[in-house]
Amino acid sequence: MKKKLLAITLCTALSVSVLSGCSTASLQRTAELADKLISSEAPEAATPSPTPEVQEKTLALKKSGKVGDWKFKVTKTAAKKKIKTSAYFEAKADKGNLLVVVSASVTNQGKKKETFLPMVGMENTMMTAKLVYKDGYEYQPSSITGFNKDLTNKSIAPLTKKSGVIVFNVPKKVAKDLKSCMIRIGTKGEAVCYTAK
Repeated sequence: MKKKLLAITLCTALSVSVLSGCSTASLQRTAELADKLISSEAPEAATPSPTPEVQEKTLALKKSGKVGDWKFKVTKTAAKKKIKTSAYFEAKADKGNLLVVVSASVTNQGKKKETFLPMVGMENTMMTAKLVYKDGYEYQPSSITGFNKDLTNKSIAPLTKKSGVIVFNVPKKVAKDLKSCMIRIGTKGEAVCYTAK
């Protein structure tokens, strides 16, 4: 802003000099100075803010992991066509898919009741789970209505441990190649990645 004001002032001085009959050399120096100031007024490029580093820890099955107030352990994975959700109902994989059933336990070590793997929340802080296949193919868990062993959207009291499953409905190719999969549990900035086999 100061440079613009100075450039306007110099241009005004240049105009006055022309009208009052100043020398050509003086006019040329004033004009060059005004040009330099105007061209240096280009907007400065914004300095990119550094991307926060994502902290991911890789664990084998049956090892305990921790993110924030949540302590958890993935104990096994299995690919199935369907799972029994009650005495009369079952959940089936979509056509051409299989269900990857991830058995896990989770403990809320915080001081208030919280929801593990909520359906909605703040992207940077909410706990999420995903099955990652090979070079970054990602699958979100399926919420199974009425299944009390489903850990997605599970409300857990402080210092309480819950055991259950996280279910992923994935293509057969992915389910049959669990050694190429990781189960990522955590927030956007911090997570534990379990080898699926």
